[in-house]
Amino acid sequence: RTAPGQVQLTEVHMPAAQLLGIEALDDAYMASVEFSGMIREDASAGPSPFREVWNMTKPTNGRGGWLVAGVQALQ
Repeated sequence: RTAPGQVQLTEVHMPAAQLLGIEALDDAYMASVEFSGMIREDASAGPSPFREVWNMTKPTNGRGGWLVAGVQALQ
């Protein structure tokens, strides 16, 4: 846990991403991307594996970029 005024540093090692799918909704596109690798959030601990699926949306009208709609941890 980070004390007030201290900066928390997160290190990601061996990151990988895989597009799981994309679909067109009524007014937006939705993409699901799996991210995995090793992560260390505590300088005194070793890295731990992680796997997450990020669901992102983008308006079909071309205005605006991709926004994270949800994140699901797989392990």
